Amino acid sequence: MTMPLNALAFLGRHATTMMAFGVFSGLALPGLAIHLQPWLSPMVWLLMAVSMVQIRWADAVAHLKRPVLLGATLVWMLCVTPVLMWLIVKDASLSPGLIVALVLTAATSPLMSTPAVGMIIGLDAAFLLLVLVLETLLVPLTLPIVSANLVEVPISTLDLMQRLAVFVFSSVAAAVLLQRFLGETRIDAARDHLHGASVILLVGFAAGLMAGIPAAFQEDPGHVAFVTALSFAVFAGLQLAGMGAFWALGRAMGRGWDRVKILSVAFVSGNRNMAILIAVLFPAIAPDTMLYFMVGQFPIYLVPAVWEQVVERLL
Repeated sequence: MTMPLNALAFLGRHATTMMAFGVFSGLALPGLAIHLQPWLSPMVWLLMAVSMVQIRWADAVAHLKRPVLLGATLVWMLCVTPVLMWLIVKDASLSPGLIVALVLTAATSPLMSTPAVGMIIGLDAAFLLLVLVLETLLVPLTLPIVSANLVEVPISTLDLMQRLAVFVFSSVAAAVLLQRFLGETRIDAARDHLHGASVILLVGFAAGLMAGIPAAFQEDPGHVAFVTALSFAVFAGLQLAGMGAFWALGRAMGRGWDRVKILSVAFVSGNRNMAILIAVLFPAIAPDTMLYFMVGQFPIYLVPAVWEQVVERLL
């Protein structure tokens, strides 16, 4: 029993490195990737529950005393970025499936791993946690409304709202029950192990998604390369836009938010939860939308290692 627990703790302490290596496991082991595909939605649900178990509600609630930055971040991520993305891509020579993928990505909540990875690389984990919690609870309402007015999704607005609500609130309820059962002391003692479990679920999810990439690459390697480059550009673009917008907003309001806050907003702006989109839309996803969600895992898993160096230099 000790060895598996030690392995989990090791994964938790080296999360960014393991994520970077793990994203390629599905390409290296295509047989494993195919077997993991039916488990994509359950893995996302478990990842959300495991992440929510680790929430320190007192730390999160403390940030409610600074509502301006929090409120601005929520509006920015749930309302402003999808509209900006739609304005940029609506007349671009992209397939309808790619336009849907880009707008939905810009409209969804943060990755469940964002606070954990943010803490590892030196950002404001409590603030990231509160953004994650509030946006995850709000996204069943905001994303269907925003998407219905900007793009055509493969299911109705009401159906999408119901699926998101069931998915999100059931995982939150499971996490709250586990918190009460385990208690804060046990959860704190097992935090590295829980981070390790999150890494395993993240890698398993990414590996399952990779099953479709070799076939897509054989069919049209140029298109796969283009969509991959596009995913890196969108990831970096959302983060740079968040950094610039909140630096300018802070100066305009005479607040001058410190670098940690601005970098935290920038980090969460690009780290969007495409997994939840796959979980609630699968299998009614257009091929190009699914391709973007697949290759969009590369920047999510590879860039945190770069962020770690950036934050170390800037802070």
